[in-house]
Amino acid sequence: MLEKDLTVTNPKGIHARPSAMIVQTAQQLDSDIHFTYSGETVDASVIMDVLSLGAAYGAVIRVTIDGGDEAAAMDRMEQIFALNFNDSDD
Repeated sequence: MLEKDLTVTNPKGIHARPSAMIVQTAQQLDSDIHFTYSGETVDASVIMDVLSLGAAYGAVIRVTIDGGDEAAAMDRMEQIFALNFNDSDD
């Protein structure tokens, strides 16, 4: 199991498009991916779960990954957070 804190650097936080990107990525991987924010833990492969976090700019999300491709899965999550979820409407 891997755990890491990732910070939301997208000025609009994790809204619909970033949530969709997270979910699509999580669904392509074999590992179970969970996000914990503000005391709530959700499944990163379920869009309503990710949206329900209401993670705004600056939010620190604990990413927990467990499974056969967990290292690759963590790399993917780190990349999409670092790229601000490819959200170009800033």
